Amino acid sequence: MTIKRFSEYLVEAIGDGPRIPHPEDSILQGSSQAMNYTRALKEIVQNPELATIKWDGGIALYFGRNQQGQFFMTDKYMPAKGVYPTSSQGWRDYDIQRGANRSDLYYKIDTIWPGLSKSVSNNAGVFKGDLMVVNSAGLQPENDNFVFGPTTVEYTVDKDSYLGKLMFNKVALIVVHEHNGKPWDGQSGLSNISNVAVIPPNIDMTFTLPNQNAILKMIRDAETRVSIKGPESDRFLSGLDNVAKKLLGTYLNQIRTQQTKDTINIWLQKNANLKQQKNLLGDGESGYLVKNKSGLDSLYQIWNSIFKTKIELVNAFESQIKGFNQKTIAGPGGEGIVFPTSLGLIKLINPNFGIAHFSKER
Repeated sequence: MTIKRFSEYLVEAIGDGPRIPHPEDSILQGSSQAMNYTRALKEIVQNPELATIKWDGGIALYFGRNQQGQFFMTDKYMPAKGVYPTSSQGWRDYDIQRGANRSDLYYKIDTIWPGLSKSVSNNAGVFKGDLMVVNSAGLQPENDNFVFGPTTVEYTVDKDSYLGKLMFNKVALIVVHEHNGKPWDGQSGLSNISNVAVIPPNIDMTFTLPNQNAILKMIRDAETRVSIKGPESDRFLSGLDNVAKKLLGTYLNQIRTQQTKDTINIWLQKNANLKQQKNLLGDGESGYLVKNKSGLDSLYQIWNSIFKTKIELVNAFESQIKGFNQKTIAGPGGEGIVFPTSLGLIKLINPNFGIAHFSKER
C-alpha cells in the first residue's frame, strides 16, 4: 500500500473547494442542471442512511499528526499560508506576524490542545472538525441538560443521552467530519481517551425516511415542473448577463432568509446599479423583466418546487434526531443535513437557520 505524503492529505482534507450548493439554486444554471438536482434528491430518498447532521460549529479545525509524528492543529486559513502549529503558542505567533489578535480563541486552543493531542493516534493523518463548546473547568449539565450555542443554533443535550454521558466533565466537544478527506467512521485514528469529547456528525444515529413515497411524489412533481417550464426558463436566463443572474440569485436567497419582502422590481431599485436597472426594469414597460415575465414566473415556479421538496426532506431527517434538541431565534431545528450524491455533497438547510443567521446581521 502506498502511503501518501502529509502534504497530499492536507490538499485533500483542507482544500474545501466550492461551497456546497443549495439544490433550488440549480435552476439559475439552467433547466438541465435543475433536473440533475431533482435526480440527486431521489438519491437522498433512496439512501437516507447516508445523511449526516450539519452542525453549526464555532470554529472549523484541522488537526492530526505530521510526518514527524508531531500533533498539529490549524484553522481553515493557516495551511494555505504554510502554517501548521505544533503548539498552542504557534497560534499566537501566527497572529502576531499578521497583526491580528484572537484573544478570545487562545483560551479555547490552550484548553483542548493536550487532550486532543492524546486522542489522536500515531500516523493518523488529518482530521476536520467543528469545535462546539469549551469549558476548562469541565462541562456540567444545568437542570439535567448541557446547553451551548457556538453561533446561530442553540443545542440542548440530555445529560442521560449517549452524547450527554460522553460530554460529562470533559473540557470540550468536537464534531469530527472527515479523516484524510473522507467521512470519519467514528473510530479510525481518533478515540475518546482524553478530556476532549470527539464524535462523528451522527453520533450513534442512523437516519431512515418513513415518508419516502410522499417525498418521491414531490420530486416527481418538481421534475414535471422542470420539464414543462424549463424551456421558457432557459430562454429567460439566456437573455441575462452574469451580473443580472447573480442579482437574481441573491434576491431569491434573500427572500428565503427573509432579508427582504420587496418585489423584485423594488429590490433591484435598491441593489442594482443604474445599468442593470435600465436593462431589467426600464421605464416600467420596456424592461427585460416585464417583457419576459412568463420566463421569470417559470423560473420562480421551478425554484419553489425544488425548495419545498428540500424543506420536506430537512424536516423528515431532523425530526429523527434523538438525545439533543436544536433551535434558533427563528424557531426549532438546526442548520440542516448534508448528503453525498453523484453530483457531490448537497446541503439541505433548515429555513429557520438562514432566517436566524441573517437576522443577527441586521
